[in-house]
Amino acid sequence: MNSRMLRIFIIIIGVLFVISAAFFKDQYAHEEELENQDDTFVFQPENSTDNIFINRVDGYTIRVPNDMQADMQFSNIRAVLESEALRVEIYRQKIQNISGSGIESYINYSNRFMDNQTDHKKESAGKIKIGSRWAPFLEWSRKPLKNIENDRCYYASVDVPLSDREVLTFMFKSNQKYRDKSYLNIVESLTIIERTRESYAHKILKTDNRGWDEKTDKLYDELFGENSQFHWGIFENNAPLDYTELKKIEEKVDFTFPILIYYTAILENQAHHPHLADALKNAKCEDRILELTLQTAEQSEGKGNMVYDVLAGDYDTYLFNYAREVALSDEPVLFRLGNEMNGDWCVYSAYHTSKDTEIFKAFYRYVYEIFQTAGADNVIWIWNPNSKSYPDFKWNDELCYYPGDEYVDVVGMTGYNTGTYYEGETWMEFDEIYDNLYKKYKDYYEKPLMITEFSCSSIGGSKEEWVDNMFRHISKYERIKAAIWWDGCDWDKKGNISRPYFIDETEELVQLFRNNLKRFK
Repeated sequence: MNSRMLRIFIIIIGVLFVISAAFFKDQYAHEEELENQDDTFVFQPENSTDNIFINRVDGYTIRVPNDMQADMQFSNIRAVLESEALRVEIYRQKIQNISGSGIESYINYSNRFMDNQTDHKKESAGKIKIGSRWAPFLEWSRKPLKNIENDRCYYASVDVPLSDREVLTFMFKSNQKYRDKSYLNIVESLTIIERTRESYAHKILKTDNRGWDEKTDKLYDELFGENSQFHWGIFENNAPLDYTELKKIEEKVDFTFPILIYYTAILENQAHHPHLADALKNAKCEDRILELTLQTAEQSEGKGNMVYDVLAGDYDTYLFNYAREVALSDEPVLFRLGNEMNGDWCVYSAYHTSKDTEIFKAFYRYVYEIFQTAGADNVIWIWNPNSKSYPDFKWNDELCYYPGDEYVDVVGMTGYNTGTYYEGETWMEFDEIYDNLYKKYKDYYEKPLMITEFSCSSIGGSKEEWVDNMFRHISKYERIKAAIWWDGCDWDKKGNISRPYFIDETEELVQLFRNNLKRFK
């Protein structure tokens, strides 16, 4: 072999070595990527435009566009597939404790938001055949909301029956109108497979404070720090605007409650909340901490849901002035926005807003940013779902409402013994409610916990025994740092008291509180 041929041979060998190294590097990187990937799902290439999404937790495969990314952080609840234009949420739902015809009742209950035709427009409805199953679908839309980036305001849902008591629900959200029903191709590609992976929920992390003023930082440490003592609070309907009734209660139980709940609403045709400044001032004068709660309200007929209007910018002035009032008070506040959002009695629940929990999250973040703009660095943000979701469907699960670690300082717990006044209600002792709830929250959340409101009705059992049970168990929940007794009542439609939650209903009850609260002085 002459020298020229030798040089060519060496060059060829070199090129082959480089190509081989690149190939094995890519192959190794691919294998490493698969090894590190969440093994509850996998994308399997199908063709130049589609992938097969394999969900090993809920046991199905579907064909999806290859630009979609998967989110399985709450695989015990759902799978989320997302691209710039389209979001798909998929829930495998068992149907339990629903009167009527099972899946049909589930679908009807889930779609009651359509009763609000001011905000929601029905586009089409029908059924498609998935294998041997007929699956109902519904398309609807709402107006785009200027304060949601890339607002996906065109919706479709498809409910595929897997049995008489199980359904696979597909929720589609797009920033474009469904002109050719191409989303149905995803559903029609459905194949049910064996479930081979356990579900899990991504742990929600504790985050450091984000620039509180000095007093708020100190209060947070006093209430929620590692060495903090347990604190009690109360809701009394007149306080803090008027302390007369509260002080009668406190005299009876020989205890001063340091934390008070004060409820406020976003009000139509108002630039300011009429009583907020007085409430903040009165709390400061009495050296009380406010658990300030802000909710949206029912609007006048024909105006639709206020959450949509907030995100359209209609209440910017009111919300900025509200936040500024809080900032100017120069006192730390515990702040709950839209508590019990997973309850269908709340107009800001997804039950009322297209069964779309992303709407609540956008609402929460939007109000948060207004507070930041207003300079409210004295606010400890509490995110507070109800202990049980109503409806108790996966699309309405509390985790679907979580706005993000940076928006939440404390996780609130709310679990009542509502008594047995209404059909279907069950008397539950304090530890029956909170043992399971605490275990779940301890597994889900690293953030500090507090019982933001709770109480016991006196209809259906012994309220005195319930309170005794409460005092015997509440200290065992080490991460719960405070509890707020809700003193008041609920009324039925005829104006009768249906749930008496009063703290001083009997002399025995007063004595129980008096004897036990002295441990917390």
